[in-house]
Amino acid sequence: MKRYIMILAALTALSSVAWAQDGAALYKTKCAMCHGAMGEGKVGPSLQKTSLSAAQITDLLTNGAAGKKAPHTKGISGLSADQISSLATYVSSLKK
Repeated sequence: MKRYIMILAALTALSSVAWAQDGAALYKTKCAMCHGAMGEGKVGPSLQKTSLSAAQITDLLTNGAAGKKAPHTKGISGLSADQISSLATYVSSLKK
């Protein structure tokens, strides 16, 4: 039983690392051109200073928001719910 728990803990840790790497890869291809490689801001605002939670970022990426600049007036297409969640988690990790 103890061995099973250790294996389960290791798999959970690995999946968290994989999820973070997936979010980083998505960020690089979908977001970095406007928000900067480290979220420092370019054409788009700095994500390092965002006050949004991961849940709020997920909602923004899924549904868009009135008053935001394109492409955030609408939800981001072509991403699964898991990918959006992974991306939101990564963006949250950029906060300073």
